[in-house]
Amino acid sequence: MAPSELLSCKARDILKARVRADLKVYADAVNVLQRSVGQDFKKAHRDAERARLAFEAASKKLSDHVASHHCG
Repeated sequence: MAPSELLSCKARDILKARVRADLKVYADAVNVLQRSVGQDFKKAHRDAERARLAFEAASKKLSDHVASHHCG
């Protein structure tokens, strides 16, 4: 792989943006969870858990891409 390809990998950039977006959704969900009680807490907890799983999946996808494509 050419050095210029290492610096500019479109797939990596897209995956990084996905990780950042999913992290923001997760952080926002945790903030809502912290303010929730009762039934609202249960829904907020499910939403936060779903956001955590999405963030972890996006992070793994980015990590796997960088490892296989050597574009880190």
